[in-house]
Amino acid sequence: MVKKKNIYLFELSDVFANQVYLPYSSGVVWSYIKNNPIIKKNYQLKDWFFARDNASNIINKIENPDILLFSCFMWNWNLNCEIAKAIKEKYPNCLIIYGGQHQPLSDRNKGFFKKYPYIDILIHGEGEETVEKILLKSDNLKEIIGITLNLNNKEFITPSRKRLDEIKDCPSPFLDGSFDWIIKKNKEDKNYSFHATVESARGCPFSCAFCEIGEQYYQKIKTSYDKTKREIDWLAKNKIEYITDANSNFGIMFGPDYDLAKYVIEVKKKYGYPKAFRVTWAKGQADKVLQIAKLFEEAGIQKGMTIALQSMNKKVLTAIQRKNVDGGKLREFIQTYEKENISSYVELIWGLPEETLESFINGVTYIMEEGYHNYLDIHLMMLLPNAPISEPGYKERYGLKTMKAQPRFSHRSNPEQLVDDTVEFVTEANSFTKEDWIKGHQFRWLIIFGHYLGPLQFIARGLKKIYGINYKEFYTKLLVEAQENSKTYLGKEYLNIKNNLDKILKNERYWGDIIKEAGDINWEVDEASCIRLTKNKDIFYKELKDYLIQEYAFVDMNVLDTLFKYQLCRLHNPFKKYPFSKKFKYNIHHVIELDEKLEKKNNKLLFNGKNFNSNLYEWAKETLWFGRRIARYKTRVTIL
Repeated sequence: MVKKKNIYLFELSDVFANQVYLPYSSGVVWSYIKNNPIIKKNYQLKDWFFARDNASNIINKIENPDILLFSCFMWNWNLNCEIAKAIKEKYPNCLIIYGGQHQPLSDRNKGFFKKYPYIDILIHGEGEETVEKILLKSDNLKEIIGITLNLNNKEFITPSRKRLDEIKDCPSPFLDGSFDWIIKKNKEDKNYSFHATVESARGCPFSCAFCEIGEQYYQKIKTSYDKTKREIDWLAKNKIEYITDANSNFGIMFGPDYDLAKYVIEVKKKYGYPKAFRVTWAKGQADKVLQIAKLFEEAGIQKGMTIALQSMNKKVLTAIQRKNVDGGKLREFIQTYEKENISSYVELIWGLPEETLESFINGVTYIMEEGYHNYLDIHLMMLLPNAPISEPGYKERYGLKTMKAQPRFSHRSNPEQLVDDTVEFVTEANSFTKEDWIKGHQFRWLIIFGHYLGPLQFIARGLKKIYGINYKEFYTKLLVEAQENSKTYLGKEYLNIKNNLDKILKNERYWGDIIKEAGDINWEVDEASCIRLTKNKDIFYKELKDYLIQEYAFVDMNVLDTLFKYQLCRLHNPFKKYPFSKKFKYNIHHVIELDEKLEKKNNKLLFNGKNFNSNLYEWAKETLWFGRRIARYKTRVTIL
């Protein structure tokens, strides 16, 4: 009887409030290779690690390994390396293989094995065929194409491997039983709630400089719609609540994507799952994606329609090769989505080349001036290892300088107990200083916390509509006020995010805040400010009113009082019972939401929202986490 060699698979993902992803990338590789008769005869899967944990806990579970396969991403690189190094020291003859997006392309890995001598092979591009060949030809690895081989800590690079002809014919880890074992083991062990990834299409025709998906071997799109439908059916039957489609441009293949969207909805009607189906929408395909978005919205299955602008600065968009997006059509997008009753959110990135602090602030406030108040996601620019922007020539051209810090993943469980992984954030460029970058981060916090999570939004919109106070003036002045008055509630929140960033810059802590009453997870700093505000709103709004009276003496006090009353009613409150009604002396709702002229007349409004019975965690999870992109932080208003 042949003694089988032990294979260990690693695709370590963060745990988010007891939720973790099924290991899709390693799953498709395992499904591809496991039925090869030679591999089946000579190898066995000993264990599969998918939930991030302390390295020592994982290492202690590994016995007599022959092959270790790591799926590498920015959130698990250092942890993977800690595990691989320890295992290599204990079992020097085991073969350690790295694949995935984070390991460098073959033309960028000079000197790699001097830094990581315990890694034996890097896999470039798709891993299915390459891993199969490695296991079949382990005695002659130089013959295998698509890899970089460690030969005495020097790189031996083989020719590139041609992409798979089709992905639709590749086995599925959902359908062939590969994940059955994981789900069974999970029930006996941690009992995590699973998220899942499917892949209706692989590849991207675009070449955005900050992204690595559209690199040379991924530019042609391969599809697998029929297989994906069967996978979605399996996931629904197994009560998987959240599914992400790794298709980088959902809607670009309109007919098949529309058909898949209808199928997802049918499956949800049949089984009650999935609760949400997340996609990355096609760029520059507004008419097409709108039709699909309407289906998802009506079915309550999406978390908002993405308007992925990245920057409002044309010089920036040219620098990042993002010419397929037109921020000048924002008002048109807003009007269309509102008309169709489709939730949407805008994405920007702070720290892109050619951006300045002034252009960033102008871009953010322009979006407000155009009438967009639902939700704004502002990411911090980071360098992905294989993205064009990470190339030395590109970095030199735009003067990009970086810092290493933990990836900005919110809602991680027990973040302080985990090994730190780091990514590179752009903190300086020819167009902005490090001081500018910090100021931009602070402005980002105030805008998201104050405006796009609600505590200041209706006051700012009311002052704009009634008195012409523009958003840039309102928020830049308010930020200065917070910086200069540290004893106020807003000043204390500002100091908190400032001190957090100071420690993050030194890599002394993770991003975000833990609030005990709101679960043992780290909240984004803007979310944390909102959570704390729920218990301190009386102090906050009193101080804010005093500031506004001093700063804008021309504002009528009665109008201001009405505005504050309306603001409090519109902000969803976990301690309040819904629905409730309020009388107002002015038509303030009509002014803000319906563009009517301010009039002094009695009117009554009904405010409605979900009751959370003072459960701060459930409220924060549903309104500030799951529901931020569809504006659940706001109450619904009916005119009585």
